[in-house]
Amino acid sequence: MVGEAWHFGSSEVSVRPAEFAGIDDACGEFLLAIARIRALAVEVGDQVHWGLGEGQARLISGSTLVARLRSVAAAKENSIAAVLDRHSRIVGDIRQSFREVRDLMMVADEEWADRLTSVEPSAGQPISMESV
Repeated sequence: MVGEAWHFGSSEVSVRPAEFAGIDDACGEFLLAIARIRALAVEVGDQVHWGLGEGQARLISGSTLVARLRSVAAAKENSIAAVLDRHSRIVGDIRQSFREVRDLMMVADEEWADRLTSVEPSAGQPISMESV
């Protein structure tokens, strides 16, 4: 590799440091968005009064609907919160993979590493699972 292009036989792959660094930033933003949506889903599920007639004994469907909405919001399995937890793990895995590739590329190409370091303050730093 030299600069931005990796050569594989007759093929070439361009890897621009600034765009590569943006992947890590995008993963971080995506993780924050997932966390916010998950918190909203849990908040909705924990809502006490829904205004759907759930407090009226004669309106059986009101309490049934509220129970279903609560379970969809934050149950341990097959809920919005559970799906978002899986998405968060996937994005964290993608982020970790890109950081490992970044580290290998920095070892393989000093020029590329210098350019990446100039646009990514965390270049070469390992990811901790707490930040995922």
